[in-house]
Amino acid sequence: MRWYRFRQSLLGARDGCATAKIANVPDAISFARGAPCPEALSGDLIATVTAAALSHDATRILSYGTGQGYPPLREVLAHEHGVHPDQVFVTNGSLQGYVFMLENLLSPGDLVAVESPTYDRALLQLQLHGMEVLPLGMQSDGFDVDALAAACAAGRVPKLLYTIPNFQNPSGATLSHEKRLALLELVDRYGFWVLEDDPYGKLRFEGDHIPGIFATHTGDKVMFTSSFSKTVAPGLRVGYIVAPKEAAAKLAAAASRTYISPSLLSEAAIAQLVSDGHLEANIAHVTQLMRERRDAMVAGLVHMPEGTVCTPPQGGFFMWAELPEGISADALFAPAAAAGIAYVKGSDCFLEGGERTLRLAYSGVSPREIAEGMERLGAVFSAPLAS
Repeated sequence: MRWYRFRQSLLGARDGCATAKIANVPDAISFARGAPCPEALSGDLIATVTAAALSHDATRILSYGTGQGYPPLREVLAHEHGVHPDQVFVTNGSLQGYVFMLENLLSPGDLVAVESPTYDRALLQLQLHGMEVLPLGMQSDGFDVDALAAACAAGRVPKLLYTIPNFQNPSGATLSHEKRLALLELVDRYGFWVLEDDPYGKLRFEGDHIPGIFATHTGDKVMFTSSFSKTVAPGLRVGYIVAPKEAAAKLAAAASRTYISPSLLSEAAIAQLVSDGHLEANIAHVTQLMRERRDAMVAGLVHMPEGTVCTPPQGGFFMWAELPEGISADALFAPAAAAGIAYVKGSDCFLEGGERTLRLAYSGVSPREIAEGMERLGAVFSAPLAS
């Protein structure tokens, strides 16, 4: 078992760099960005709900608000999660809430357990805030809960576990029901916090729904965060955290000190969309678009070198691949960019290692582009075998 304390580096600007490198390539295709495709974004729907929200609450929406966010949206979210509105803190995207949590609920040097691999920006923020990190290896049914149990038994109890349990970024894996229950037993025994980050859980293509960690837990040690970036539109920048009242109040106070009030117009549009009953149909539409793109990428795996390991996800935005021995996704990143293909290096999602892995986002491109892109990518990755 290993854990790390790490220093500041240039871990951050990945998607942007990949995009810049392919910008001058004709017909460039990016598998780097975890964003919805244009067909998933409904300007007409957003215009309709925004106009409706303004028609009956314009003064409040166009004025300063509180750090906690637009009250009607907090009430809608509280109802969904079965909590009091004071437990809901609305953020400018869920990553901002994560940062406020690190700054106000944790301290530099605290031990934070994360999946390995995990969301690269979550790692970056842990680094920037001076946290000690305990990586937990990913398996086909989610992170290694036994490794967490062993660390706790050895006295290495984390202050926080950060997990993306459904269609994880970057691996696409889903934490099994059995592992969720085992995790909650550890929470009850050792008393650490869990932050359940679930932006993809409603975008399921197949398989049975698995009850959430927050929804299952009967205590107050699990916090929940999500956003509407994947299910509605990332440009609205609406995310949220559900936490105990005292914790939520600390986060809201930090927000008030930082930017006084969030953008109430975006939050009001989302509240109106949910209240008017549009969210479910929009999620179904986005899910179908993502399923078609996942299927196109699965079909494109035929172009990858023999021995490539990839388990198609049952939902979400991402596919994770491990290349055969002797082929490095890190080393071939520049040749792929020269061929007009961008991806996220898997090594960006680990504290160390992962050079043979990569994350492929199928979410933002068309099935035709995916077919073309996978053929180009396969040619790049197969070149070392032919030499």
